[in-house]
This record gives sequence, structure tokens and C-alpha cells, in this order.
Amino acid sequence: MKQYLLEIGLEEVPARFLIEIAKQLQERVEDFLTDRRINFESSKSYSTPRRLAVLVEGIDSHQADLTEKMRGPSLKVAQTEDGDWSPAATGFARGQGANVEDIVVEDYNGEDYIFIQKHVEGQPVEEILKEMGTVIDSMTFPISMSWGSQEKSFIRPIHWLVSLLDDKVVPFSYLGIDASNKTWGHRFLGGEVTLDHAGDYVERLKRNFVYVDPAQRAEVIREQIQEIAQENHWHVPINEELLAEVRDLVEWPTAFAGDFEEEYLEVPAIILITAMEDHQRYFHVLDENDQLAPHFISIRNGNRHALENVIQGNEKVLRARLEDALFFYREDLDKPLEHYLERLSAVQEHYELGTLADKQVRVKRLLDSLVANIQGKDIPSEELRIAKEAAEIYKFALMTLTVGEFTELQGPLGQIYAQKFDLEASVARAIGTQYLPNTTGGELPDTLAGALLAFVDRVDALVQYFNVGIIPTGSADPFALRRQAMGIVEIAHHEEWSIYLEDLFATLAKDSETLEKLLVFMNARIQQYLDVAGIDHKIGQSVLKSNHVNPYQNIQTAHFLQSLKDHHGEEYSAMVEGLTRVVNLGVDVEDVIDLSQVDAQTDSEAALVTAIRALDTHKVLSEQLTDYIALVPKITKYFEENMVNNDQPAIRTQRMSTMATLTQAILQVFDPRELSARI
Repeated sequence: MKQYLLEIGLEEVPARFLIEIAKQLQERVEDFLTDRRINFESSKSYSTPRRLAVLVEGIDSHQADLTEKMRGPSLKVAQTEDGDWSPAATGFARGQGANVEDIVVEDYNGEDYIFIQKHVEGQPVEEILKEMGTVIDSMTFPISMSWGSQEKSFIRPIHWLVSLLDDKVVPFSYLGIDASNKTWGHRFLGGEVTLDHAGDYVERLKRNFVYVDPAQRAEVIREQIQEIAQENHWHVPINEELLAEVRDLVEWPTAFAGDFEEEYLEVPAIILITAMEDHQRYFHVLDENDQLAPHFISIRNGNRHALENVIQGNEKVLRARLEDALFFYREDLDKPLEHYLERLSAVQEHYELGTLADKQVRVKRLLDSLVANIQGKDIPSEELRIAKEAAEIYKFALMTLTVGEFTELQGPLGQIYAQKFDLEASVARAIGTQYLPNTTGGELPDTLAGALLAFVDRVDALVQYFNVGIIPTGSADPFALRRQAMGIVEIAHHEEWSIYLEDLFATLAKDSETLEKLLVFMNARIQQYLDVAGIDHKIGQSVLKSNHVNPYQNIQTAHFLQSLKDHHGEEYSAMVEGLTRVVNLGVDVEDVIDLSQVDAQTDSEAALVTAIRALDTHKVLSEQLTDYIALVPKITKYFEENMVNNDQPAIRTQRMSTMATLTQAILQVFDPRELSARI
């Protein structure tokens, strides 16, 4: 068993792409080996900003032999009337590198065909690995660049290639660079490294100030931060996303602490933390009382040489940013709330839409429509009052200087400023959570008033953009309307709001065509939600073919059906079969009589009609679905004993009406025709 190392040396790759690209290279190397019948035990990916590498362990010395039977033409084509081999047979044999003496005849689908069994002996692995340039050439990137006179592009210019099988170089060239056993250590601390063996890779690079394993770099950073924190009696919360980014910015991490002036602590902590973490990639520090302290920890790509100069430089850069933050914060608080509300009247949400002041008016009015449309759940009047008071002013923070500098904080800063302007804490909190969730599956508003405001804000945005024809197409969605729509789905489901979106959207949509586009758009988001939740796609389609777009009901129905299918398969199959038969008969019936007028001809007909009349569409959804399941035996007996399409018009009319009435009830919830009775 051997070890094989492939390394691509590059100019610095952006940290946000590094891990995914390294994983892609590992997968493509594995696929390359598998496709070429080369067995191996495992592979491991390594990466730094300046290199991508894969080390394959336990690789066979030879490609596996291949024995395969190749089918040629049928025997009647392969033989002449005299029983000799025809040109078709000889040509087939020659094409397989064989002679006609190697031909055998075997049955294939009831007819004789000629076959040749081929045995291809595996080549030495060194010969196969010479094709490794095809692996590099097959890679894809979110961004790429070309350099020099090269026509091909890569994520960053390539400077060296390593291709080493145990202690032997496996030669290949890519973009004019010949693979060798020479790599490079840290840009400033290391030098050229000649690898004597593929297995030496990690240790030899470490001696040249490169941790090639991202997990090891992260652990080194974590330990160094913890050591500094213990020395100073600090608490340093580790932001895992920041740690991952910093890890992929360095090859030889060295943590250091810096300070900033205490006067900047006047600025709300969330602003200072954002300035340090998001803008400067520093870790913030808490004191022994878990309060923000005037210190930070950063990571250098290098050793401790002249570290004092590095610390001073980082402190200078941070001081300038914090000085701006302090200035903006003081300027913002120097003006009253009314100043910002007046400015909203001069700022449009989009050049084709109204002003932000107009939006606040619409959203406040829409809150009443939302509450009126929530089925079976009372919204406390106090929560509605809080939401409406917040809606009157909730966009004011967009006009502040600080939000202009820290746009990612517009929600939390709105809450902070609202409290500074002496607004009620619950109103301020609703303002602070108006943008939640800001990612799919992200944090949701933590108050009912906040959920009401965030939900209606999204409904208004979605409908207004659709009204002026701004609708996402393909991958283009510059105003994040898909995310807005997913927020509607997630909030409705979390709050257990049963809302028929067609009724709510109709209060704002300009016409029926726009309303239909909105509903199709929302259905796609609900389907996405169900896919992520692991619901069978057909079940999702069945639920979304119902007569209503109601995220909470749609999702609950899908989960009910999925659970029934997974745990009660026979019951599920019987339900799908029975209800599908009903809907197929009843979906196109136009003239429907009231079931109270049905003159049942049999006991089974009377039993089904009575059961249908007893259905209560106002029940809890799970109880409605249970009622449909309970109908299945009655439906089965009904079809066994009654001809729906009866020769007598009166009987046919009442039976078609029975089918139509039940169909209408079923299609309020799901369409069984989209499902398969087979498990």
C-alpha cells in the first residue's frame, strides 16, 4: 500500500471559498481513482490560503484488472448462410482487439448474440496518476482569473504542483507547470521544501511554519486565545464563524491582544463588537463581570517577531473605526425621534414604490387585516397595540448615521435608539426584531408583537414589489424577495397562525393576475420548506395542490401525511386509494345538490352521506385528517354496493353530488391524486 500526495500551490485564495474548494478537490481525486479502478483506503484534504492538497492513504500499486463481456450483433447478422462469420462479426472482434476464435454465442432476451470476453490487465498506478492534470482541469469555482498568456483560468494563479507517490515524483504538467516534490513553506518564515516522502507532508510543512490542516490551525488559535484570556482574567467568546474565517486567512497563527480607549465604551456594545469582529476580524473581550472590556484579540499570520509594531498598527486601525462609531452615535442621539420620522417621507423604498413613511402607514393598517385573517387563534389586543405603535415608527433607524455605517445592525440599533427615545420596551423590542428571520432557518422574533410586525412587513414588501412587476426570475433576486417569502412561511408556522394568504394578499395586490403570481411564488417557498424538513416531494405537491395557500396548515398536513406513510403504511395506502377515487369522480361536477336532499338507496350510501354531513372543517387540522381516514371503510363499502354513474338521472345526480361535496372538503386540505397508494 502506498501514499499519494497532490498539492496545488496558489496565490492567496479568499477565505470564504477555501474549504469548499479543498473539499471539491478531494472529491474529484477520489472519483478519479474510483473511475480508474484504483483502490485506496482513505483520503484527507488539507488547505491554507496558499495551497490545496489531498493525501491518499493505502493506494494500490496497480489498477484493478478488468474482465468484461462485450455484446456484438445478433447471431443471424454475425453469420452468413454458409455458417461463416460475416464482416459484421469480424469487424466486431477486431474492434475489441480479439480474433473470431474468441467469439462465443449466448442468449440475450430470447435471441442468440455473439460476445467477446475481454480481460484488461491493470496498469501500474504511476501511469494512471500521470493523468492527474485532468482532475485539476475539471474543477469549478464561484470566481476565477487567468494570468500571463494562459487561456484557462483558475481561482487564483498556480505557482507550483506536487505529485508524489511515496518517495517518487509522478510527473504531469498543468498550465505550463511541471509537478515535482518541491513545495513552499510560509511566505516570509519558510522557504523551499523538498519532500522525501508523501507521508512527510504535514510535518515538513510544520517545520516551515505552515499548519496545513485547517482543524489544527483552528485549535491552535483557540488555545492561544484561551491562554491570553487566562493571563488577563478575561472571558473571550469564540464566534465560530469568525474563527473559521481567521483560520483560513493564515498559515502560522499567532494570537495577540490589543487595547482601545475606554471612552468608546459609551457606544452600545453591539456596535463595538460588530466593528471588531465583522469589520476587523478581531475577537472581542469581556471582563470578569461579562461586560465588554476595552481590549481585543487578533491573529497574525506569522511569529512573534516585532509583534509590538503589529499590535500598534491594529490598535490604530480599530481606533479610527471606533472614533467614527462614537461620532455617529453622538450625532444620532443629538436629534429627536421626529427628525428621523420626517426624513422617512423623503426616502423611497424603491424608485417605483412609495416612501418609507407610506410603508409604515400601510403596515399599520395591514396589521388589522392579519389579525382578522388568523383562523382559530385569538391575538391579545395588547400585542396588537404594541405592534401598531411600533409600525408607526419602525423604519426610523434607517435614517441614522450609525445604521448607514453598520447596515447589518439596523434592527438591533432600532431597538437601542427606540429605548433612548423613551419608547416602551415592548415597542422597542418589536422594532428590534422586525428583520428576523434574516436567513432561512434563522432566529425568529421572540415576542408576539414582534412576529406580527415582522410578518406584515414582509407581506407588504412582497406584494408591493410584485405590483410593479419586480418578480425574481432564475437566480436573480436583488431585493431578497425569496428570503422575505420564506420568512412569512417560517413565522406563520412557528406562531401556529392558520392564514389563507390569498385573502391577506388580496387586500394589497393590484389585480387577480398579480395575486395568482404571489400565490405560486409562496407555494414554491412552502415546497422548499417541506423539502428541507425531509417531507416526500409528492406529499408536498399533494398539499400544495389544495385549494388554499396556508403555510401553517400546508406544513401540518404534510407532516401528518408523512407520519402516516412512515408508520401506518397500509392505512395510508387505503386512504390514498379511496380518496383519489372520490376526487376523480367529484372534481368536475358542476350541479351539486345539498346532501340533505339525498334519498339513500342503500345502507352504505346512507352511512357515507351521514358521515360527510358530519364533517367539521373548523376542527383542528389533525382531527379533520383523522376524520378523512375514518371515512375510508365507508367509501370502500359505498363503491362496492353503489353505482355512482347510475342509469337513473335522479340517483346519478345525488351520487355525483355526494362525490363532489366530499371532494370539495378534501381539496381544502390536500389533493390525493398527487400521491401513490404504493409504499
